[in-house]
This record gives sequence, C-alpha cells and structure tokens, in this order.
Amino acid sequence: MKFLRRKKFKIFEKLRELLGKEKVFLSEEELLSYSYDASSLIRIPSAVILPDKKEEVIEVLRWIKEHQIPLTPRGSGTSTTGSALAHTGGVILCFSRMNRILELYEEERIVRVEPGVLNGELKAYLKRFELFYPPDPASMNFSTIGGNIATGAGGPRGLKYGTTKDYVLALEVVLPGGKVLKTGPPTLKKATSYNLTSLFVGSEGTLGVFTEIFLKVLPYPEKRILFLSFHTLEEEPLEIISQILKAGLTPASSEFIDQTSIKALKQTSGFKIPLDLEPGVRSLLFLEFDGSASEVRELITKIEKFYSQNSIRFIKAEKEKDIEVLWEVRRALSPALKVLGTSKIADDVVVPRRFMKVLLSEIRKLESESGIFISCFGHAGDGNFHVNLLFEEEKRGKALEVRENIIKKVLELSGTISGEHGIGYTKRSYVNLELSPLEIEIIKKLKKIFDPDGLLNPLVKLPD
Repeated sequence: MKFLRRKKFKIFEKLRELLGKEKVFLSEEELLSYSYDASSLIRIPSAVILPDKKEEVIEVLRWIKEHQIPLTPRGSGTSTTGSALAHTGGVILCFSRMNRILELYEEERIVRVEPGVLNGELKAYLKRFELFYPPDPASMNFSTIGGNIATGAGGPRGLKYGTTKDYVLALEVVLPGGKVLKTGPPTLKKATSYNLTSLFVGSEGTLGVFTEIFLKVLPYPEKRILFLSFHTLEEEPLEIISQILKAGLTPASSEFIDQTSIKALKQTSGFKIPLDLEPGVRSLLFLEFDGSASEVRELITKIEKFYSQNSIRFIKAEKEKDIEVLWEVRRALSPALKVLGTSKIADDVVVPRRFMKVLLSEIRKLESESGIFISCFGHAGDGNFHVNLLFEEEKRGKALEVRENIIKKVLELSGTISGEHGIGYTKRSYVNLELSPLEIEIIKKLKKIFDPDGLLNPLVKLPD
C-alpha cells in the first residue's frame, strides 16, 4: 500500500461535505492532536473523522473501500504500542463522540455500550445498580471500552475475574465496504457459530470497527480489603503469591512493584507517597480480596496470620477511600518512571507464574550489565510483567538489544510477548519469534477474509 501524502486531497473535502465540517478535521493543527498515542511514535494522519452515530461509521467504511484509503480506529489514544496511529498517513476514525451507555439489562447483568465509553465511567454508572465491570487497566479513567477490547486489556483484577475477553458477549462490527456483522446473540451461552466475538477481541482494529458492544457484568462485591506488604528481598512477593494460591486463597488483585520502580517513586517530585518506604524495602506486594463480609473477615485472619508468621511488615485498608489511595501508588507508577530516563521502551510480557522469579533474575542481570534502568512491575498473580526500559536517547541501540534479550528469554520460558497491550506497530518485528509459520499463515488468511484490501490499521499487529 502506498503511503498517503499529508495534504488536503479533494477526496477528503468530499468526505467533509458528506459528514459535515465539524466531523472531519483536515487542518494541520487538528491533525497534530491525533498524531501520537502513549507510545513514543508520531504519525500525522491525512484526516480525522469523529462520527457520533453508527450510520456515519458505515458510510465511512463504504467510502474508504471505494477510494482505497487506509483507516485506523481510535479511542482515547492510550495505546503504548502505536496501534492508534495512522502509519501510512491514512484516516483516523476517532470514537470519542460515540460514548453512550445505550442500555442496561439489569436482570440479565448485561450492558450495551458504544465503543467510546470510558472504562471508569462505565464502572461509576454500574455502581449505582450494585453492579461492576471487572477489567480494570491502569488507564481505566481515560481508556475506552472499544480500545480495551481491541487490545484485550486486563488489569489487576485479572487473577480472580479474568480479562476483557471474558466479558465481551457480542459485538456489532462494520467491515470495509460498509457491511455490518453481528458476531452472535448477547446471550451467556451460544454454540451455533464459530466464536467470532473472541476473534475480534485483541484484533487491534485490523479486522473491523466496533459500533456496539454487549458486556457481561457482575454483582458489586459486598466487601473489599487491601493488604500492602513491604519486602527486603525483591523476589519474595513472587514466592508469596504462589504460596497463597496453593493455600486455596484467590486474591481479586495481586500486584508486584520491583526495586527499580520504587526508586522512581521515591524520586518523583509532586507525588506524595502515602507509604513509609524504608531504605531496605526492595519490593511491594498489593493483595486485594473481596466477597461477602463474612468471607473477607475470614481472609483477613488468614492473611494477617501468614504475614506475622513470616515477619513481613504490612498495612491494610478496609474503607473504599483508603483502598483507592493505596491503589493510586500503582496507578502513578508509569508516569513516575520518566525520572529514570527521557526515553522509554515499554512491553507487557507474560510467563507461567512458576517462571516469574527466573525472568526477574534475568532482568536484573541485564540491568546491571547494560547500565539501563529496567522497571519490572505488574500482575504477579497471572505472570504478567510490565517491563519498562528507561534510558537517554543516545543509548537506544543498547536498549533495543536488551529488549530483544528479554523477549527471547520470555519465549524460552514458554511465555508470550504481549499479555494485554497488544502488538501494535512497535512489536511486529518480534511476532515471528513467537508464532509458527502455520499460525502466521492462518492469521493472514483471516485478515484477508475480513479486510481483503488491507485497509484497516495497516502496519499494525501482523508481521511483514
């Protein structure tokens, strides 16, 4: 596919006439606002379209096929891998105006939403009905449901509740040319078709564009309790979570923060850490439990006894407000890392839980040898590490070498190069290391079925 030049083609002016000036951005200033996401990449699109109803989305998908214009769906632009950018200078289709919660089927615990609804806003809405949507990425207050589905987002609650893929019941998807596909009925059980819904979860905008989403929701837990423990041995939290799971206890969330991340938190100005981080503390472990009041009381007794027997210092929070204050430490971590380097390469790798200590040890070795800070935090309960390399730009070559060594170690340990952030643009070159030629062949054939002209999110997810 040829790269589009960034200028006002007459073709885009025609689109403006079709949809209205207020829905099609063409000026340089407007385009710059959509030329970046949470990755370090910059890609200026040729046009930005902001539909506010699905009929307009259908019209745009007809138009791109007719004129062979590449298109990138976009939510809030929180992608860390460049999947929300127009890499060939095509059109950005931004869903910020399609942000309505359409219907709640309270008795069925199903909610129907548009793709631009923010994760955090959906949570706040459902809480009024004593319901909740469990997937909770750190970006939940500003990332969209459509974007979460496109990348297969997870979050701390993944250990007990699963990730986005476990809550998407059905999708309405528009394909190039304007055809509308419904991936199945919004029922909890179905066996008529292949599971097309799951195929679109994690597809990163390469197969179709979501216009309606049906989600399963759950009753809001009666009681929550959060334990935060402090460790002088960095790997100790990874041992603890295994012990707790072996004992038959399942935390709602289990988050690990390593020594390099703690260094960043301590150095971050303007952020007051509500913790007593003594010099010897080399890692933290967040353990949140929820359930009925009686279940949680029983869990408190067991966890307090476990920590006391092992002489581990901890604090706990039982009130909703206090729990959220402690979780802000975790949510503030990604922006805090910038104190360790002006440039960053971020990955979210996953290994079987039994190999987490092995991977952490390898990362510490690479950090020591390279002189590049490597922050390694994340979802200890499901083997998902967020690995961030922090460095000055002149060390980028060395950082890329370190990154490749980490990825190869992850695959050696039967892991995967992405758990919840997607492949995007930045990880495409590593896909061939993980997937077999047969897997790649099948994936490319599936792409061809849904998007035969390769118009949707080119240069994203699929390897060359």
